[in-house]
Amino acid sequence: MRILIVDDEPVNRLALARKLEQWGHEVVQATNGVQAWDLMRREPARMVISDWMMPEMDGVELTRRIRALPEGGYVYVLLLTARTGTDAIVEGMEAGADDFIVKPFQVDELRARLRAGERVLGLERDLAERNQRLSSAYASARRDLEAAAEMQKALLPASGLQLPAVRPAWRFLPASFVAGDIFDLHALDEQRTLFYLLDVAGHGVPAAMLSFTVSKLLAPTLGADGLVRRTLEGSPAAAWTSPAGLLGELNARFQDASDALQYFTMVVGVVDASRSVVTIAQAGHPSPLLQRGTQVLRLGETGFPVGMLPNVEYEQTEHPFQPGDRLFLYSDGVTECAGADRDPFRIERLERCLAAHRDRALDDALSGLEGELRAWRGRDDFADDITIVALERRAA
Repeated sequence: MRILIVDDEPVNRLALARKLEQWGHEVVQATNGVQAWDLMRREPARMVISDWMMPEMDGVELTRRIRALPEGGYVYVLLLTARTGTDAIVEGMEAGADDFIVKPFQVDELRARLRAGERVLGLERDLAERNQRLSSAYASARRDLEAAAEMQKALLPASGLQLPAVRPAWRFLPASFVAGDIFDLHALDEQRTLFYLLDVAGHGVPAAMLSFTVSKLLAPTLGADGLVRRTLEGSPAAAWTSPAGLLGELNARFQDASDALQYFTMVVGVVDASRSVVTIAQAGHPSPLLQRGTQVLRLGETGFPVGMLPNVEYEQTEHPFQPGDRLFLYSDGVTECAGADRDPFRIERLERCLAAHRDRALDDALSGLEGELRAWRGRDDFADDITIVALERRAA
């Protein structure tokens, strides 16, 4: 170990250096505190053994300066002193000294105190190495989470999405890197638009993985295993699964036999512009809000979450959806968003916000709602994922 000896008495300094070298240490010598401070800034030692009383800069001041050095490994400081008593020990320890030897000292005592210092430095080194490994692991995990967040965002509808007879807008604000919420919008044909929003119980990566899996299953492909759109046997035509049918299919697939009880709430529906109606099915999800003029109506029944109970039959309801009407889907992170006094935002406040922003363009209305949620929260982060999806029926 590299040890710096600081003493203005040559005989004491040389005798101590010889003994330390005999014990296998690398020794650097300084004749006073000023020289020692210069050495420590240029090439720090792991341990400093310094006399207390020295001209220009004493051992206590040197210790204070060593403790003020930038991070770079702990330096163990042992002060040599002829002073005794509590006051001397307190002064040295407040300056940052680790140990003391009262002069004159015995060689065995010095060796014992050196070993104690080596143990402290060994523990500090081990801790630094563990912290470095933890930092590396954290950095790696953060990169993975950031990549997962980008993948999840790629599943969301593209900006500027055009849909039959409806104008979409949304806000997707994960509580962490990845969200348990996911939503999507698809044009089924020239008249119909499929929409859904789901919220997986829990947070973080497990919830995000389940939401990712469900979103891939709900892509309206023509494959035989597709849930939304299926080919008809012996015919080039395709059949669309109803909203209630989709929930039933998902519930059958996501029954978990383990004790994890991972489930998700969901609302799924179809806007049919040819009939000016919207059909909605729910699985434990907050009721969508239909805004018609100055009215805000709650639609549907909540039902059982997907994956909670087997053999559940889901129902769907049909509602008029005329030009100018707006439909709002949202996760429970919106209504349960806690303010500074832990009071939730609540659905009644959400309805008042939507009414207050009725005359604004759809995306501007969502910006206004987001601003009110952030003001209510009173801080930058949200405790739960915040997802809001809005559809406005365009004029024919």
